[in-house]
Amino acid sequence: MTKQEIISNIEKVNDYWISQNEDEGDCAWERGCYFIGNMDAYRVTGKKEYLDYAVSWANKNNWSFYDDKDNNTTNADNLICGETYLDLIDEFSVAGTDKNMLKTLEWTVNDPNNDYWWWVDTIYMALNFYNRIGLRQKDERFFEKAYKLYYNSKVERKCFDEEYALWFRDERFLPEVERNTEGKKMFWSRGNGWIFAGLAKTLETIDENHPYYNEYLTMFKRMAESIKKLQLSDGFWHTDLLSPYAFDMPETSGTLLFALGFLKGYNCGILDEEAKNAAFSALEAVNKYAMDENGRIGWVQVVAWGPGPVKEESVNDYAVGTYLKACKEAIIALDK
Repeated sequence: MTKQEIISNIEKVNDYWISQNEDEGDCAWERGCYFIGNMDAYRVTGKKEYLDYAVSWANKNNWSFYDDKDNNTTNADNLICGETYLDLIDEFSVAGTDKNMLKTLEWTVNDPNNDYWWWVDTIYMALNFYNRIGLRQKDERFFEKAYKLYYNSKVERKCFDEEYALWFRDERFLPEVERNTEGKKMFWSRGNGWIFAGLAKTLETIDENHPYYNEYLTMFKRMAESIKKLQLSDGFWHTDLLSPYAFDMPETSGTLLFALGFLKGYNCGILDEEAKNAAFSALEAVNKYAMDENGRIGWVQVVAWGPGPVKEESVNDYAVGTYLKACKEAIIALDK
């Protein structure tokens, strides 16, 4: 892939998505995951309509977290929209407000409970956001809160598996509770993608002086080795990582999250050329098998919480957003 081909694909995919979604939508996690990709599409192309679309969306949703009328949501899924709000306010000087976000986050850092990141998607939805806020506000309480929530999922809930260096989606999938049809541990592709790409985003945000940098770095590198070995010859990962042929069809959302993680890791100088090659193989597979001539990306597993079948015609916000983010990182990788 050349740089210009990647830019053309970004425009084709994002233009198609916007044409099919003229209503900007709510700020729940699915649409929130799309808009952080839309912002990367704007960074790459400079197309003003992408920025305008994001501003209209933020205004429509009152620059607030999803389902947070009392400013006390603890649901990590509700926070992903905040990353785009920060981009708009801090990077692009849009006249938005951080009032509602900061009020909610102040409430959460003072909340003594640290047990509500019980499913692994939360690492993508909120870990980087908490760390961005901590740096922005020069307030380490946000670093501490994010780590305690992460630790609860990793250690106290035992969602991280030392043997495979992969994560169970939540406690329902611990091996003593649930195994796949082949009797193996059940590791969901998109679930591990959320963790892997979420760590990559965080490592891009923080530096070596951050109190938890080494923890996140070590976890990211261990996962990278495991994930790389599980990529199939066509460039995809299927929904069940250890038993890929249990659901023998491509799946784009997990594949794109892994590609995004590999590329960010490579661009940050953490991962090597092999990781970059794995990511480009994944992007080429998506372009070849999952994208149609209009820019519609299919083979997306529906909203789920574990491995399952995938239909070619299935599309969703989060896969589009991740594709746009991965393409932006691919351009950076080509320039290195």
